Amino acid sequence: LTMPSSPAMAVVTHSAALCVGAAAMTVLLHRHSSSPPSTTDGSTAAANDDVISQKETKQSIIPNSHSDCFNNMLPTLPIRLSQPNDNLLIAFDTRNRNPTFVMERINNKKHGGAAITEQEAAPSRKNKRFFEDKTIPEHHRSRNHHYRNSGYDRGHLAPAADFKTDSDVQDSFSLSNISPQLPRFNRTMWLRVEEFVRGVAEHEEKVKGDDSSEVETWVVTGPLWLPSSTVGKDKFQYSYEAIGHPPSLIHVPTHFFKVVVVVSPIANDESGPTFQLKKFAAFVLPHSESDEKSNRLRLVDCIVRLTDLEAVAGLEFFPALLGYHKDGSGDDIPLLKELIDALTDDVRAHAKNNQLLLEDGNAKHGETGILLPQNGAGISKRRQKKIKQLLRGDSPPLFQHLCKKNNACFKYL
Repeated sequence: LTMPSSPAMAVVTHSAALCVGAAAMTVLLHRHSSSPPSTTDGSTAAANDDVISQKETKQSIIPNSHSDCFNNMLPTLPIRLSQPNDNLLIAFDTRNRNPTFVMERINNKKHGGAAITEQEAAPSRKNKRFFEDKTIPEHHRSRNHHYRNSGYDRGHLAPAADFKTDSDVQDSFSLSNISPQLPRFNRTMWLRVEEFVRGVAEHEEKVKGDDSSEVETWVVTGPLWLPSSTVGKDKFQYSYEAIGHPPSLIHVPTHFFKVVVVVSPIANDESGPTFQLKKFAAFVLPHSESDEKSNRLRLVDCIVRLTDLEAVAGLEFFPALLGYHKDGSGDDIPLLKELIDALTDDVRAHAKNNQLLLEDGNAKHGETGILLPQNGAGISKRRQKKIKQLLRGDSPPLFQHLCKKNNACFKYL
């Protein structure tokens, strides 16, 4: 992936790097298996003969069918990918019977690109029923009877209201798109976050920027299991419930996340679409039914650094758009993600200092898990210096945080 020359420009194209890498490996293997070239003095050939003989000696220890044997004997992986429609992709974890993540595209188009009319844009949830994903073995999938009398709602990760056609709404009722959620959390805090994201998508669709370009809102949502307490230096305690019937249990998440990006397609060629990042945000919400009066959260209190969320989720979000972490390079974070983290810290700092936006002084904020540093905790001096450099760039970034000057982020959930 070639990163943009300026950290302000988030432009990426789909590439054939994997294919090129595979082709290069094929060429290397071919060269290693070919006869060495002849030379006038024979020295190079002798040297190459020596190298090849060593490789052949090592390879002879392992049978030629070694890879095939392992492929035939491998267990299945616990992550099952499915794409019910053009606007929804689900990665389901058969170990905890929750989605690892779901990814959705919120737009106003039908399959094939035709615009959706106002009459078509409000499909009903009536007669929609939760159904089991029968592409997953029965003993690995989430089942309706697991939720019976459990005290938990079947909580959508990609909400039904985000979809514009009846068939897409039906797809969202797959139990592979569901996690157990406490009723009050599902029907209040989580609902308001979903409404916020839809509001962003609708607003951006109407505005479309100064250049009248099309925009798309992409959302990745998933569960988290974070430690509930510390039990000593560098030791942490996990505590969460599970529902169902052993050994088939659904783990109840301690937190939920949403990562939202608004992008503008600027090109589309044989290699795929090219996007420019316009807005972004990453949120983590504690999964709780706390007393609303004594422990109220604003959405701005739930924003987190993207790289912190990646660390606890084990995922890299929108890597083709935001960049990949480099293998073996320590903490070498892609430049765009550094800038995203810096802008996130800037929004959080302003939210903390702006007391006029608080209704009272008793609200508790930042309860997003002890592994996600809040309000600058855990930021090294090196990182602080780099953040200041990024924010003092010669040109302002062409993208911004969703909660920057957005009053909707300061309302209580």
